[in-house]
Amino acid sequence: MKREVFLGIDFSGGAAAWRPRCSRPSVWIATVEVADRPRLIDVVPVQALAGSGKPFDRLVQLLRSGDHVAAGIDAPFSLPARHLPPGGHRGLLSTVATLPDAPDRPFPSGASLVALAAAVAPIETAKPLRTTERHWSSRGVNTRSTLWNGPRGGAPFTAACLTLLTRVGRPCWPWAIGSGMLVESFPAAQLRAWCLSHTGYAGRDQRAARRIILDGLTHRIGISHAQTGLLLDHPDALDAVLAAFGAIAASTNGPPAVAPPDGLISVMDGLMAV
Repeated sequence: MKREVFLGIDFSGGAAAWRPRCSRPSVWIATVEVADRPRLIDVVPVQALAGSGKPFDRLVQLLRSGDHVAAGIDAPFSLPARHLPPGGHRGLLSTVATLPDAPDRPFPSGASLVALAAAVAPIETAKPLRTTERHWSSRGVNTRSTLWNGPRGGAPFTAACLTLLTRVGRPCWPWAIGSGMLVESFPAAQLRAWCLSHTGYAGRDQRAARRIILDGLTHRIGISHAQTGLLLDHPDALDAVLAAFGAIAASTNGPPAVAPPDGLISVMDGLMAV
């Protein structure tokens, strides 16, 4: 049986997460091989990636290589439809590419992204959501607004991800498909689709909650004893593994018949379907 490799990436819009040295890494990359069923090959912090340059640059190099079928990234791929510039998503990426990096991070600030969106159309609510985010919010999943730049804001997160997409230059699902494509994933939505707990597992003292989630994954992915220990210790590493399932689902099912212009979160619903 053909073996295929997928990546899952737990992402961050914070400056500290991308420093060469990070005492508690929050950006993790999972490598998952799929033959008869998914199997976790490795999961490492972005600081441990091979290559030259800073961690963000090394992640760009990894994704640009295309040595994988698809990569699921836990971060927003777009802005609400009314704030997309001419050209839709492609136009958004081109515009973001012209924004200067913030002084303390290798991508633009959340404030600059909000200003870009406001120049297209007035921002009428504090936390506007995309169609796909409203869907998951209606199912009880906490979603971040891509245009909220306050506490726990999604704007810095989105600015970082859009910059990554522009620099990698691979097809972005669902607008385009192809080898090494990039797919928007959302671990909380994935857990909700599987009827597993999607809240209250990310804290240092919530190891028991992560154990329950891992028990629920045993028939979906092969994980070694050593890898289980790492995922129990590092919730962001667990989210990277969950993000890989969005990539697998998008690759398995192809582009949806109808997708909103502002993107779509890919979720494996059941065992092997979007």
